[in-house]
Amino acid sequence: MKFPWTLVAIMVACYLVAPKQTNARPLSASEHPSNRLSTYNEGVIEARLDQIQLPFEIKYNAKVRYYIKDYVATGYKQTQDMLGRSLMYFPIFEHYLTIYGLPKELMYLPIVESALNPRAKSTAGAAGLWQLMPSTAKDYGLRIDGQVDERLDPYKSTEAAVQILADLYKQFRDWRLVLVAYNCGQGKLLQAMRTANCKDYWEMEPYLPEQTQRYVPAYIAAAYVVNFYDHHDLRPEYPSLTLRETRALKVYQSLSFQEIASACGLSPSTVALLNPGYVQKQIPASSKGHFLILPASAVNVFKNFLAGKAIGNLHFSIPSNTFQSTYIVAKGDRIESLASLFQCKVEDIMKWNGLTEREVFVNQELIVFLPSELSKRA
Repeated sequence: MKFPWTLVAIMVACYLVAPKQTNARPLSASEHPSNRLSTYNEGVIEARLDQIQLPFEIKYNAKVRYYIKDYVATGYKQTQDMLGRSLMYFPIFEHYLTIYGLPKELMYLPIVESALNPRAKSTAGAAGLWQLMPSTAKDYGLRIDGQVDERLDPYKSTEAAVQILADLYKQFRDWRLVLVAYNCGQGKLLQAMRTANCKDYWEMEPYLPEQTQRYVPAYIAAAYVVNFYDHHDLRPEYPSLTLRETRALKVYQSLSFQEIASACGLSPSTVALLNPGYVQKQIPASSKGHFLILPASAVNVFKNFLAGKAIGNLHFSIPSNTFQSTYIVAKGDRIESLASLFQCKVEDIMKWNGLTEREVFVNQELIVFLPSELSKRA
């Protein structure tokens, strides 16, 4: 029997060219990228896709299969990072989709656009979670200048993107066509419809720009990976505990990140990470207010800081036979429904919280005064 010297030579060569790692945990068999597809059976994948609710009928084809493989195998590390960030941004997406009455499954769209990176920028000039172009963003009321780029603001960019999607649906009445128009523009979609002489997405797909032909399949694959990542041994890389539980509020006067960080016992980098829309690391003054996102643990300290600076200092009489409490706005909440819930007027909630508009937003902490009888029952 001959000894397999060729095999030995190959093994030695692989060892010599392999990158050396120190203090690294070796990959288990299930963690190896090639084995993340161990459950990648065509029939199983199709059956799982049938369980997903999307605003249109799902078609499983080679393009969808390619993107699923890319998410769960080739780019699995990036996918784990993206899944971790979904904890921060999905509630914001769901909030505005609910407020505007759109399918909540559209929250998967920013995965395709930016991999949930609020600082993502394209060579074409698009930016943010929803990859908005400057002209479109300004058309929908977003501010872009040397101080602020609201395309990078998770709240304001999401509301603008949802308004865009709502307007496109009014025009095309088909969510596949809406996604196409969002990606390549209404003009190119209409041109493809004329060339194909139809309004069916799958028939006109060959006449769309090459990048757009991949867009709907990538969206379907994104929905798949969010719902079934655990079946491929993917482990979300969640942000630090400080960033997992956040609150949002509006500030009206100019504040630097350094001021905010010092007041809250945070690092300026943490404030910057949560608030990417402020180009100069300074929140400019605004009569309508700018969003500020902070770790939940820092909100009360920050409010005390504002009170000490007489910023937003509130003056009102406490309603009789009530006790003070707080409420964290949940996705889809409206100020009108909260007033009904707390047995008060909309104007009361605005007065108690120094609000200038009839608007509440997810993860906002509100002061409310509840009837004393509720405390007694509790």
